Amino acid sequence: MARLITKQHLTHLLIHVGVWAGLLFLPWMLLASSSGPTPHFNLGRTLWPATKMALLFYVNYWVLIPKLLARRRFAAYFAAVVALLFICTLPMSAHWVGIGSTPPPRPGLTVADQHRFRAVILLVNVLVWLVSSGLRITGEWFENERQRRQMQSDKLEAELAFLKSQVSPHFLFNTLNNIYSLAQLKSDDAPEAILKLSHLMRYMLYEADTPRVALAKEVEYVQNYVDLQRLRLDEDVLISFHQEGQLAGRLIEPMLLIPFVENAFKHGVSYRHPSAIRMELHVTTTELRFRVHNRRFPQAPRPDQPRDSGVGLHNVEQRLALLYPGRHELRIEPTADDFTITLTLALPHAPLPLS
Repeated sequence: MARLITKQHLTHLLIHVGVWAGLLFLPWMLLASSSGPTPHFNLGRTLWPATKMALLFYVNYWVLIPKLLARRRFAAYFAAVVALLFICTLPMSAHWVGIGSTPPPRPGLTVADQHRFRAVILLVNVLVWLVSSGLRITGEWFENERQRRQMQSDKLEAELAFLKSQVSPHFLFNTLNNIYSLAQLKSDDAPEAILKLSHLMRYMLYEADTPRVALAKEVEYVQNYVDLQRLRLDEDVLISFHQEGQLAGRLIEPMLLIPFVENAFKHGVSYRHPSAIRMELHVTTTELRFRVHNRRFPQAPRPDQPRDSGVGLHNVEQRLALLYPGRHELRIEPTADDFTITLTLALPHAPLPLS
């Protein structure tokens, strides 16, 4: 980073030196390009005016704008600019206000030309002040904008990390409860459940800690979760997962689909009534649509009411708002007997604003 900053400073220095050097030679180049004889370059005649303009430029750039204008001391700033312009156009400006003698006339110029020449000198100094102010104000704006974007990026990264940290313990808590139930029943499915859990944990620990993952791996994670749930449920619970479309080459934020599936198994399964959970995934070149449908039962907590440790759906709503602003649709459709969630994402989506 230090090397990058040094190169930037060196580039800016070379640009400034080049501009002022060009300003020194500009009068001579203009006269040399005319049809008349090639003039003799007089460094002394051009060096002093260029030095005064450089003084005006850098005092305004480095001192007046940050010390006065940036602190909203407008009267003091404009008074200092007028004083600086007065100093940089001496003795001409002193003569205009009735101080000192008349500046010596430039050879070969009439009185009218002398007045026009002095007006041009003043105009050039004003132009130098305007360029100095414009560059400084524009540079400050771009720097403030860069810092604002960086702060937004840091805030987004922190919020996403916090939300992800909520998802994983919440899911792990529920899964361990399921395996504990199988162990209490001394089920032969317990070893397979532990194996499924190991696959889930591998995904959560080694792959879900990135901004995006392959959609195929996210779907595999959901399928492993569904298989794990099948081990603990009766065969009377109908579970289906229908998939259409090409997953290869698609990316998605990790742990984005699982809260909908987890919510369906948490609130859509009854041991006294027929239960069914249907999951459908449709992927096209421009869109992903994920639909989860489950039954609702009177004895189960209502999905549209506050739930215990209810970080699932609220969490994913926050993540969607952060990651897909204006590029997603989350439709929640509760009825007396059913509960349906449909998530639609635009693919491919815009890059994450993360550093």
